Amino acid sequence: MSPRQTAIKNGDKFYEGRPCLQKGHTKRYTSDSRCVECKRIIDAKTYRRDKEKILKRNKIRYATPEYKKRHTEWKMKRYHSNPVYRNKDILRKQLLNFFKQVGGEKEEKTHILLGYSPKEFCVHIESLFKNGMTWENQGKWHIDHRIPMSYFTSIDQLRECFALENLKPEWGEWNMSKGNRFIG
Repeated sequence: MSPRQTAIKNGDKFYEGRPCLQKGHTKRYTSDSRCVECKRIIDAKTYRRDKEKILKRNKIRYATPEYKKRHTEWKMKRYHSNPVYRNKDILRKQLLNFFKQVGGEKEEKTHILLGYSPKEFCVHIESLFKNGMTWENQGKWHIDHRIPMSYFTSIDQLRECFALENLKPEWGEWNMSKGNRFIG
């Protein structure tokens, strides 16, 4: 299979073209006949040069109702079709709630603060699934904190609160009835 066929099979939009003269660059090309690495370098230089203009243009574009609608549709489609993305989003929101609760400010990416990746989180939760639990019916079950978030009162306890050992899947009705009580 040629590199072009492989790229097309993988869904990449790369094309064959003249070889790049830069040493160490791959032979993958974008639609404008630049190799991927050269295009990345040129785009970075352009952004640095025109940063204010680009940010101003994007601010206007992102504020349009058409863009907001299209972006929301894309995000919801991804949220409902990709469990890793959905759980990353859920963890991010829970983390923000934790910071509000203890009076702190989130200054780092979620996976860095927690010490595990969204993929590791999904594997852990999946290993604890009860009969009938799947990623498709996640609304019927919740991610439960064994020791409730309200028991943690300091930012120093963040990793303890969101440790994988403290998180488990539970059916929604039971989790909601439990409230913030600690039930082993």
